[in-house]
Amino acid sequence: MAGAVLASLVAGCSSTDPVIESPAPVVSEEPSPTPDPNPTPTPTPAGPVKPERPADMDRTDQVGAAAAATYFLELYPYVMATGDLTEWDAMTWAELCSFCTASRDRQLQRAAASETYEGGQVSVDVEQSFPLDTLIGGYPLDIRLEQAEAVIRDAAGAEKERQGGFTGTFRVEMLHDGTNWRVLTVGTEE
Repeated sequence: MAGAVLASLVAGCSSTDPVIESPAPVVSEEPSPTPDPNPTPTPTPAGPVKPERPADMDRTDQVGAAAAATYFLELYPYVMATGDLTEWDAMTWAELCSFCTASRDRQLQRAAASETYEGGQVSVDVEQSFPLDTLIGGYPLDIRLEQAEAVIRDAAGAEKERQGGFTGTFRVEMLHDGTNWRVLTVGTEE
């Protein structure tokens, strides 16, 4: 369309048309901004970032169970590094989930010894989710977990332990208690 408008304007010109000289363009000389010699650094998060709670956790079906299990397992390196057990504890059915309580106890022991946890990022993939198991009242899921290497440092910052990365499939059982998702078990696939 713009080409057609331009063509009709050009076609309307003839040698008999008066020549109108347009004024020379005015160039304003604005000074370019001077870079700040002391720029303010953009803050970056210190340490691990808490995973984002998925919206699907608001569901009370298989999809919600899968989202909750994924979120819980993604919390692991964050909990180990920060000691923030708030959501871990809220999702743990302590009387049933030995993995959950053992992980919590391990973190508390490290904190008491002023040890730090570095690395251990996880990647979680729900391989299969099953319908509601009426016997347990929850949803079993088979989850493939990849965890990167982690380093435990003592209070002086020296390496105390190096945990190799691993990949494995786990059976996770999730129950919605009417308010929240709870982890019943995390174990090897049956």
